[in-house]
Formats: sequence, C-alpha cells, structure tokens
Amino acid sequence: MRESAVNQGVLPKLGRSVLLFLVLTATALISVACYVKTTAARLADEYSIVWSDNGTCSLRSYIPQYSAIGIPGKLFKLFASEAFFRVYAKDGTLLKSSEWLLWQNEFTFDERSQWVSGHAIYPTATGYEGWNIPACGQEINSRQVKVN
Repeated sequence: MRESAVNQGVLPKLGRSVLLFLVLTATALISVACYVKTTAARLADEYSIVWSDNGTCSLRSYIPQYSAIGIPGKLFKLFASEAFFRVYAKDGTLLKSSEWLLWQNEFTFDERSQWVSGHAIYPTATGYEGWNIPACGQEINSRQVKVN
C-alpha cells in the first residue's frame, strides 16, 4: 500500500518536469527563431526598388542575411523564404510587409516585384501575392480615379 502512494507522488512530479522542460525548450527555440528572423531582416540587402506609376509608393525587395548569424541562421535559412517585400510611402512610412508571412515562400531572383494597376505584387512559390494599397494607386490631384 505504501508503494502505490509513492508511485502516485512520483508520476505527477515527473510529468510536471517533462512538461516544464518541453515548455522551456519551445520558448527557447521560438526566441532564437525570432532573433534570427529579425536580425536577418535588419541586415538584409535591398535587392530592388520599383516605384508606383504615380510615384507615391515604392515596392522594395530584400534578401535576408541569414548567413551573418552563423549556424542558427544557416539552419533557419533551410526553412525560410529567400526574400521579403515591403511597400513604403514616399515619405518613408512603411505601409505593408511580407516579412512575417511565414507560410509564403517568396523569391526574387527569377522574377521581380512589380506594380500592376495600383497593386503591389511579388513572386511566391505558388504564384504572385500582393496588396491593393489605395494610397499608392491613385494619382494626387487627378480628376480621374483609377479602378483597382
């Protein structure tokens, strides 16, 4: 009878220890991944700039520098996109970014980002993705409104 009481106390403690270990490991891995992602983006090389037809916004392509972070960066690069894209207003305000769209596999070497009828589009492994940004699609002081 005493043996069963000891086993009842050991199993919950062991289960809590395993759960705590898993939570701490997951937290550490997520923290490292966020650090690698943000550092690679901060060190990213600007690959191209394309201005909207009316010159109010720019669509910029970036190549993240995962290799600058060492082994963690090289491992992260195996699962990450080779590029990301940002849209800036003429005054430098960030309007849109594909940087944290982790489910998209973006690239920029074979095809480039571009503006199509006021839409900022960029290449992905499944085709083109992008944004309709009204501030970038209409000309300032224009009497005609572009249809997006």
